Amino acid sequence: MKTLLSLALLGTLSAGAAVAQQTTGARVDFEASTGPVTVQSVQPPLPNASDYDATVAQLDKNGDGVVVRSEVPETHALASEFRLVDTDRNGRITDAELASWK
Repeated sequence: MKTLLSLALLGTLSAGAAVAQQTTGARVDFEASTGPVTVQSVQPPLPNASDYDATVAQLDKNGDGVVVRSEVPETHALASEFRLVDTDRNGRITDAELASWK
């Protein structure tokens, strides 16, 4: 049943796109056989986008030149991605590792 519904929706959207199409940025409006359809594909700005501009100097609270997990605020994007950024898995993030994250 889901497959049939998916195919019907795809067919409707495909047919409608050929009828009339107006593109404005990341928004597409077209007339489908069942009526007007608007497709908008916009990713909202990340609320913590500025976190990705952080430097080791900003996060390094004890001045040893690296960032450890306890130095990263819980609300910072790096808190949830620490293991991903710490590519050598030594529990410390260097300038080079942090630069690769951006």
